[in-house]
This record gives sequence, C-alpha cells and structure tokens, in this order.
Amino acid sequence: MSDSNNSSNKSSPAKSMAELMARSGSNLNVLVKGQMVEGTIKKLTPGEILMDIGAKGDALVIEFDRQKLENLLSILKIGDRVKASVISAESEEGFPVVSLRRMLDDRIYAKFEDLVKNEESFEVEVVEPTRGGYFASTPEGVKGFMPSSQVTSQDNIVGQKIKVKILEFDRAKKRVVFSEKAVKFTVNPQAIQKYVKRGSVVDAEVAALTPYGVYVTIKPEKDVIIEGFVHISEIAYEHVSDISSRFKVGDKIKAEVLEVDDNNHRVNLSIKKTQKDAFVDVRSKYKAEDKVSGTVTEIKSRGIIVKIAEGINGIVPSDKIPTGKTYKEGDTVDAVVVDFDDRRRVVILSPVLKAVPIGYR
Repeated sequence: MSDSNNSSNKSSPAKSMAELMARSGSNLNVLVKGQMVEGTIKKLTPGEILMDIGAKGDALVIEFDRQKLENLLSILKIGDRVKASVISAESEEGFPVVSLRRMLDDRIYAKFEDLVKNEESFEVEVVEPTRGGYFASTPEGVKGFMPSSQVTSQDNIVGQKIKVKILEFDRAKKRVVFSEKAVKFTVNPQAIQKYVKRGSVVDAEVAALTPYGVYVTIKPEKDVIIEGFVHISEIAYEHVSDISSRFKVGDKIKAEVLEVDDNNHRVNLSIKKTQKDAFVDVRSKYKAEDKVSGTVTEIKSRGIIVKIAEGINGIVPSDKIPTGKTYKEGDTVDAVVVDFDDRRRVVILSPVLKAVPIGYR
C-alpha cells in the first residue's frame, strides 16, 4: 500500500521547482517563504540585484523603495556574502525572490550602536516640523525625532543639514532621537552629575535669552560644556517681567544647581537662591501708613507695579488710582503703605493725593 502511494506521488506532476528538487534528491536548497538564506552578490546595478543562494537559478533581490535601493547599492559590492529573507520560493519566471531589508536594518542599527558607543556626530537633514520638535533624516533615509529642547537655533531649521548625535534609539520600535546640542554639550545625565551637584553654586555664562528663562553654559573642566537653564521664576525673588532688561548674552552669573534635568539633558539652576530675599524683612522695614517713593516698572490691569527698594515691589491697586490719573513706566510715585501680600510678595500701596477726588475710596 505504501509502495503504491509512493509510486502515485512520484508519477503525479510536481507543482513547483522546489517540489521537483525535493523529489529528485537535489543538493540545491529547498526554499520556504520567510526563510533566511545566505548567498553571494553576483550582479549589482540600479536595475537589478542578483544573488547566488544555492538554488537552481540566481535569486532576484526585490526592493521598490528608492532610498533603500540606494543604500544597498552604496554598501554592497559584487562578491559580498549577505543574508536575505525569502519572499517567494519561486516566481512565475521560475527564480527565487528575496529581500535584503533585514540585512540593511542590521547594518544601519549596528552603525547607530557604534555612533552611540563612540559618541560620534554625523549629519542629518531636517525634513519637517512636528509637535515638540522636528523630524530629521539620516543619509540612509532613517527618520528620527529631534526635540526642540535639543536644537541650538530658535529659528525654523526645516531643510537645513546639521550635525547631531544620537540621544537614544530603539530598534524594535524603530525610534531614533537626535540632538544637535549633544555635539557641543555634555548631555548624558550620569556624566553631568560627575561635574555638578545639587545645591552647589556654579559659574555660568549667559548664552541665550527667551521670554520664559535664560540659557547658560557651564564649563566645569576644559573641553566639558554643560547647558544650564534658569526659569524666569528663579531669576529673582521679586516679579520679573523683562528678562532682557537684566541680562545680555555673554554676562557672567552665579547660580545654584536645582537638579539635573534628565528629560532635557541639562541642569536647572536658580539665581535667586544665591541672593538674599529682601521681602523676608519687609515688615520690619515698613509699617502701615509709612510713606514711600518708588518707580513704576509695569502697568497691569489690576494695578501698577512700583519698585520701592532693591528686591521689594509694591502695587497700587487699580481701584486706588484716581479717576483720570494715568501712569507710565518710569514715573515716580509717592505712596502710603496699606498692607502686605505675602503670597504675591508685594507691598500694597495707596498713592499720596494732594486733593481727594470725588468718589475716591
């Protein structure tokens, strides 16, 4: 019975080259879709890439993505031994079809590993903006994310080619994060902690001013540069509205280290913690009904802000400003102390009036 079945199987026509080879006992490889095979590059042109993988005929490398095809042409040469995955054991024309994408990914991510290990920089092209930063593309066509916090320019950089380093990459998720700042700064949090400690006071130089804070550079050692950031709320104990009136690029400052910011790869600093808080002694310096004089520094809807001493601001509430009276920044104001607002850190003032207007409260 068994011999009869075997005879029947042998007499029926083979349905594929792979089946024919298996029946004939050929030493050539019997291919299965998804199988990994190793072979030699025999032909390498933009129009055709052929491999000898030990099959009856040469295998055709199929790649429709232009960037990936260019990558293959740039990294391969005739005679190279490479691994490929079988897409089709036998095409309609009778030859195997394979893909080199896995091999290409292996090469690219091995290169990324070397770049990270050796802390090397390389060039990418910024291709488009996205939420929180930009997408940039490597010469191999790998698109990665570059956070805004890791870009040195405040301008739009789409279309520019810039030098970057890899902050992190995850091959499984096909995620790569680039940093332009890493080319200049030490960005590894563990490395930063070797040079600056929480609570220590460091010397820094103002590098850039923004509406929300000051970027500085810290140079703890030769050839070591760390980026620092002072949020506007950490510049002074009193309210700060115009950073540019206090600092300019190149200014030297002292600041206390608040923390190493792992997410932004920098150090968060405080200038005010290196200074005395003048508001602490405000009640011993001023009493209710004391007369003071100050300069208008800011006009707000709820009143005018008046600087009455270094580090001490007062506010004249809008309902205390006489009808028809207007102030502008720089005006001198004579006022009387009414109360203290500890939460807002201001002395509440009432202007000294030469004559009490009708309806004034």
